[in-house]
Amino acid sequence: MSHHASHEAVPLPSIEELQALYETYRQAYFDGRLPPVSDVTLEWSNRLTASAGLCKPQERIIRLSTHYHRKYPGEVGMTLLHEMIHLLVPGHGPAFRRWMEEIRRRGGRVARYARERATPRTIRWVYTCPCGQVYPRSRRLPHGGQAYRCGRCRGRLAERRLQPAGDCP
Repeated sequence: MSHHASHEAVPLPSIEELQALYETYRQAYFDGRLPPVSDVTLEWSNRLTASAGLCKPQERIIRLSTHYHRKYPGEVGMTLLHEMIHLLVPGHGPAFRRWMEEIRRRGGRVARYARERATPRTIRWVYTCPCGQVYPRSRRLPHGGQAYRCGRCRGRLAERRLQPAGDCP
């Protein structure tokens, strides 16, 4: 796998290109059940580090991860289709799977999940209980984990901040 700097060179489709793709997919797969592109906000996000995309159906916003799609530029359409389903269906249950099957039946490419996280998970906080159980976390627990107990011994957790070094897993 190439290192991160090489991903920066991959050009992402413009917002106008995403909008055109949205309209193409809307007409080909959704039979007018989705709002027109003029009523939906499509945007790229550097903040999406865990997922390839995100849909906020109430706000009619679809965000695509710049990190993920620089790594997998051929999956922009798949992610957009996935998020378009979420404009109609929350979660990835039976209704979501039915939409995926229908899109595939009509020749579209859509997946339930991305290949991997958009960026590797970074452990910044470690919580340890008296019995030795360790809970690694990317984000700090509220109030330093004071309200949390170990699942094994019910003991209080001790918080430790890892050094922000590049060698953390």
